[in-house]
This record gives sequence, C-alpha cells and structure tokens, in this order.
Amino acid sequence: MLRKTLEEGMGRAAVIAALLLASCGPSRDKADKVVAEAYDAQLYWSDLRPVIPLDASPEDSAAIARRFLDNWARDQVMLHMAQQNLDQRQLNVEERIKAYRESLLTFAYEQALVQQNLDTVVSGSQVQDYYDKNIANFQLKDNIVRVRWFKLHGNDRKLLARVENLWRSNDGEDIHKLEVLLAQRGTTITDTHDNWMEFNVLQQQVPLHPENPTDWLQRQNKVTVEDQNGTYFVNIFDHRLKDSTSPIDLVEPQIRAIIINQRKLKLVERMREELYNNALAKKEVRFP
Repeated sequence: MLRKTLEEGMGRAAVIAALLLASCGPSRDKADKVVAEAYDAQLYWSDLRPVIPLDASPEDSAAIARRFLDNWARDQVMLHMAQQNLDQRQLNVEERIKAYRESLLTFAYEQALVQQNLDTVVSGSQVQDYYDKNIANFQLKDNIVRVRWFKLHGNDRKLLARVENLWRSNDGEDIHKLEVLLAQRGTTITDTHDNWMEFNVLQQQVPLHPENPTDWLQRQNKVTVEDQNGTYFVNIFDHRLKDSTSPIDLVEPQIRAIIINQRKLKLVERMREELYNNALAKKEVRFP
C-alpha cells in the first residue's frame, strides 16, 4: 500500500513537472486537442498520449486515461488553492529551485575536482601521529577481546578430557593434533586473533556470564563453559577494558577516514580560492 501511494505521488509530481515545463516551451500544434481544463490550465492530447501503452486494450486505455485526467485535475485544484492562499514569500519557488540547482552544480564540480586531485594515501606514521595527538578521543565504550574458541558437541567425557589436554598444551605438536581431531569431527574453530571484537558480541556466541566482566577478563586466559548442547573451549589472547584507550589497530580505519576527509576539506577550500583569484586576474569577476 505504501509503495503504491509513493508511486502515485511520484507520478503526480512528474505530471506537474511535465506540464510546468510544457507551459514554458514552444507554442502547441493547433491540431493538438485540449482534453481537460482546470482554471487557467489546459491538458492536451499530446500530454495524455505518452502515458497510454501502445499495446493496451481499449478498455485499459480508457481506464488509464480516466485515472490520468482525474489525477491531473486534482493536482490542478491543489495548485490553484496554493496560489490563492500562500503569501509571496511562500510562492517564490523559482528562486529556491535556482539556488538548489546552483548548489548541485557546485557540489558536482567540487567532487570531480576532488576525485582528480585528492591524495588518498595515508601512511602508518601519519596514522600514528594523529592517534598520539588525539588519543583522548579514542576511549573504549565496551570491553574488547582477541579470542579463539570452538564448541564440542556431546558429553563424551573421555573425548572431552583428551581435547582439553591438547587445548591447554603449549606444545605446537599438540595444537596441531587438536586441530586435526576437530577437523575430523567437523568442529569449526572461530579465531579473531588478528581482530578485536566486543566482549558482549562474544557473549552472544558463547555462554559466558561473569557478574563483573571487567574483573573477570583480567583473570582469564583459557576457560571452558557448558550448556545443554556441548562444551565451549575459549582462549582469550588479549583484552582491553571499557574506558581505556582503544588499540591503534582497532581505530586505524576511522583515523584514515578522518585524515582523508580533512584533506578533502582543505583541498576544496584551496581550489575555491585559486579559482576565484584566477577569475579576478582575468577580470572575469569585476566590482565596478
């Protein structure tokens, strides 16, 4: 229903725009018949004909024409009432359209110049420098972790004990044996070791429910937890606590975007000034 209403509204807007443009265009063909009138406005056959599909049946063509004429007439009534009741300031649509068009053209030209001239390469040292100078702006709103975990289904205690022994080992060979064993059982390992994730997001995946996450995270390294479907093995490699400073690798994309946007603003300002000064030098802008 909403989509239909929007489509009808857009259709009416298009009709009004087309008629306004037509009224400003060249004179009509004398053979072009008037098919509807409302106040001082006239709708011609040439306006109606394009909306009727060539392959439409006579019944469909008539229905489409009636609907189009009815919508046109209703729009003319509203337009007439607006012209009669709005004050001059409210009626001054032409100036607003002109200002909007000029704004769009200026923006489009600025964007084209930016695409041609903007340096989008941001070095690691530039990221570090911005981070150091604005470190107070990069405070964590949540606890974050780097983590690796998997879930073992079932309650085979012998298997669980073997898996836990391999999992708690620091020997690389044992870790390899564990990965092979899990792969054979079709168990997926979720590893965010190279990326930070919010602790509350991890809690949506793993049933960890400490009363005080801040204290709990500072004491944990490897932890197991069970639910009705199996046992979770969670290895917390690193953590950062809420209200502490965000690690730079977490906010690096944000910093790069900020730096590029700052360059963009400075570039637009500089190009505007250069273009203006060139126009003054060529006497294309004068103040008589």
